[in-house]
Amino acid sequence: MIGRNTQIHEPTAPWAVRISLFALALITVTLALHRVAVMSTPVALNLFGVGFMLAALGFSFGLYGAVSIWVRGRVGAWNCAWGMLVAGALWLWPAALASTYLSLPKIYDVSTNTVDPPAFIVLAKQRPADANKAIYPGTFSASLQAKAYPDLRTLVIPRSAEEVYELTLDLIRGRRGLGWKVVAEEAPQGRQSKPGTIEATDRTLILGFTDDIAIRITGNDNQAWVDIRSASRYGAHDFGGNAARIRRFVKDLSTRLDAAGPVGVAARGGVRINRADAPDIGVKRPLERKSEKAGQQR
Repeated sequence: MIGRNTQIHEPTAPWAVRISLFALALITVTLALHRVAVMSTPVALNLFGVGFMLAALGFSFGLYGAVSIWVRGRVGAWNCAWGMLVAGALWLWPAALASTYLSLPKIYDVSTNTVDPPAFIVLAKQRPADANKAIYPGTFSASLQAKAYPDLRTLVIPRSAEEVYELTLDLIRGRRGLGWKVVAEEAPQGRQSKPGTIEATDRTLILGFTDDIAIRITGNDNQAWVDIRSASRYGAHDFGGNAARIRRFVKDLSTRLDAAGPVGVAARGGVRINRADAPDIGVKRPLERKSEKAGQQR
């Protein structure tokens, strides 16, 4: 019988848990520093990559140690198990994003108007030199967007451009607004046919990546056209984040318009968007309201 002091320890077992725990600490600290804007995005992305590579190395050490323990009868199974558990938990994060990465197009700039998207003027100067270009990517990105997000198109609102501009500005930075940071704003001028523009930034909830937003409002006293563009500063794939931001904006703006008066949102060409065409837009048509009121009276 082999005594406890004569047992042979598997040398890779402690390193499995050490490397995995170090990877966990590195990713956690990087996430916290980037979220509070202490660390730049390129540095954070590099450290994230190093952290996940270390996690893979820790898992490999744990797997090798477990096989060695099974074959040679060595000790250190708990260290191998903990190392593989921590490393596997870290890799669950990118694994959960794999399906989104494969199913959505590899684009980082989304706009409701891909022919003449709203331009970044002030934000173009604020973008770091190593960030994505402020110029719209072009027709290839537009074709990918049209296939993945066919519901994103110019909004036509039967209200004056000045009123829509004020509602949009209040939606962005109001008390119960979207929480975006407005960096530039210019109200529309009907006499000069000058569109209203809003430039803002938004940060993702967990990682804290900064995305740029440009809104353009054109029209007259009777009708307004609203275009919105959302673009990621870093990365070639936005994982659908920009399209989700635009859809949320359209839905919340429609809710504000619905609460302000009996009007709806129409698609370009004067055709009113209904729930079948855009189920995520919560604007009721005037006829629907009349039928509801008649039903209540009955």
